[in-house]
Amino acid sequence: MSDTPIKPITWTKKSTIGVILLAFCAIVTVVGFVFHDDIFSIQGWCMTVDTGIGIVNAVLRLLPRLIESIGVLFVTLLVVYIVSTVVNRIFKGTPRKITIGKLVNSISKVVIWVICVIAVLAAWGVDVAALIAGAGVLTLIIGLGMQSLIADVVAGVFIVCDGTLQVGDIVTIDGWRGTVQEIGIRNTKLIDYSGNIRVANNSTIKVFINQSREDSYPLVYVGISYEEDIARVEKVLEDNRELLRSRLPRIIGYVDYLGVNKIGDSSILLQFGAKCKEEDFFQVQRDMNRELKVLFDENGIGIPFPQVVVHEAAKHEAATEGAGQAAEEQTEGGGGI
Repeated sequence: MSDTPIKPITWTKKSTIGVILLAFCAIVTVVGFVFHDDIFSIQGWCMTVDTGIGIVNAVLRLLPRLIESIGVLFVTLLVVYIVSTVVNRIFKGTPRKITIGKLVNSISKVVIWVICVIAVLAAWGVDVAALIAGAGVLTLIIGLGMQSLIADVVAGVFIVCDGTLQVGDIVTIDGWRGTVQEIGIRNTKLIDYSGNIRVANNSTIKVFINQSREDSYPLVYVGISYEEDIARVEKVLEDNRELLRSRLPRIIGYVDYLGVNKIGDSSILLQFGAKCKEEDFFQVQRDMNRELKVLFDENGIGIPFPQVVVHEAAKHEAATEGAGQAAEEQTEGGGGI
């Protein structure tokens, strides 16, 4: 047996109300099925009983329609649950399958609830055939005014089919970086590391960067003093490759020394890089900075801070020399008079 503890079920007020309403719908549906003839038949007691009270009689006449509507609602909820469960079981494993599964769930829920609304209207005596026939013209009119919505739906289908975006991918859209949380029939949801959620319409996603398909390569820059022997520093880095790898469990492979990046004002800037998963990008950068600093300290390699050398002229000597030259000029000028 597994030692993993079973996560307890937590009940909230919302979930409790939902279970109560679902149980009520189930009971009403069962009652309507068991007492079908007594409730829905023209000769049933709902249609024949006369209590002598107008409001009660009116409620009794409407009771079959109410029970039928509740039954349709219960069946709809049951079908939605079954379809969602089956789809989640079929489309699981890879991010592409999960993405397709979420899209299929979204579309199936819309279709099922539309059928539910039509069935409820039919239960209340609405001419559904005429309604569906008129819906064709209405759909055309609405379609002309909802071109952006249609564009979002079509774009969402192509995004899923092309596989350019998948649930769990880390992407940058319009300069905003986050993880794809859901690709719906109309929009795509991203969540960043702070928990902020960005919703982008599918039709507006034209240019983006998918950073999850290949390993990422964060770069780190560390300066060393001009007094340091670069050859010795490179020897220290080569000798400690395994040590750095053991201290940086999130990297893939080794820390790469990429050479001298810049001859700066107060330091020689060295460049380093390492492969990692995109979700570890920023943490690997921080870890590399720390471990390189520790390694340099352990081997006596100085990391300088910016310094400015100021050369101040000897003011007194300059002033004395200037005064002497002025006196000589004045003397020479006086001798010529």
